[in-house]
Amino acid sequence: MCQIVRCLVIILFLFGCAPTNQIVQKPKVNCGILPFESRSGMQAGETENVMDMLAALLQKTGRFTVIDRKNLNIVLQEQGFQSAQEGGDGISKAVKILAIDKMFSGSMGKLGDKYVLNLKMIDISTSEVALAISRTYNDNLENIGNKFLPDVVNEVLLAIE
Repeated sequence: MCQIVRCLVIILFLFGCAPTNQIVQKPKVNCGILPFESRSGMQAGETENVMDMLAALLQKTGRFTVIDRKNLNIVLQEQGFQSAQEGGDGISKAVKILAIDKMFSGSMGKLGDKYVLNLKMIDISTSEVALAISRTYNDNLENIGNKFLPDVVNEVLLAIE
């Protein structure tokens, strides 16, 4: 009986000393998304829909807290600042208030029968363009969220690692 108790004590001691498999969760990146510019062949509403899908996919990764342009303007108005649409100064104030780390800007247009997405991720602390993506898409615009945009988001994730 004494040996069983010793074995149990030793086993419990060993389990207590064993390293735990803790998952280290990476901090979320606060990011703002400026309205995408609609270029030739794209209507503003279509470009906004693509931008909204991109924002949703970024948020869904769990690595981003996404603040869009509309919310930037709301925060500015609540704080008594001029609208962010009136210039870069308003945007920089909103960035400080919201502690934004990265800012996304982009454009979408059509070139021949292909859609072209241009996306920039700017590191706010350095003003450096941390990532610039230019991709073409050949399918119907309705399907852009199926594989194309998730691939773009994966490339963004790689850039923040």
